[in-house]
Amino acid sequence: MSQKLKMTSIVLVLLVFGYLFASPYLTIYQIRQAIEQEDSAALASHIDFPSVRQSLKDQVNSQMLQDMPQAPSSERGLAALGAILASSMLDKVVDVMVSPQGITMLMQGKQLKDSLPMQTQSDFQTTHLSESASLSGAEKGSYKGRYQSFNQFAVQIQHPHNRLPTKIILQRTGLSWKVTQIQLPIEQNR
Repeated sequence: MSQKLKMTSIVLVLLVFGYLFASPYLTIYQIRQAIEQEDSAALASHIDFPSVRQSLKDQVNSQMLQDMPQAPSSERGLAALGAILASSMLDKVVDVMVSPQGITMLMQGKQLKDSLPMQTQSDFQTTHLSESASLSGAEKGSYKGRYQSFNQFAVQIQHPHNRLPTKIILQRTGLSWKVTQIQLPIEQNR
């Protein structure tokens, strides 16, 4: 093998490994750009919606069970029925919330209730994503990422107006990455 061919092979291998290492950072950059430019289609291309939906349902149901007071033995049947109904209702709320617009708001540090596209009876004004999603320089969050494994990358998004960070988990899918989990700072949403 000639010296030139060896060097070319080494450079190509280094470029491939460099891309494999940098690819989640590039994905996070693209996600940030989509959020800042309010490009829901671009954001949606980086999200595995069924996985994110299930992740959020698990978190919300777990938090609901932790917050539920222990009922006396005579009322446990009613408490269980209430928990089943609440869980079913929360699952439907999460299904509605997990949309490109809802995910954009969550990644901007908005609270879970703020990402719901529904309006209350007393709220006659229509709100648009562009009004609530516009970010000034001071409101942008800081992103810190690290590998958890070769195929999993975690990013903490710390927003200035939130005490706790939002964490997103990306999974490698071939040569690209997709958001598969969003771990909410649920304690602040109480």
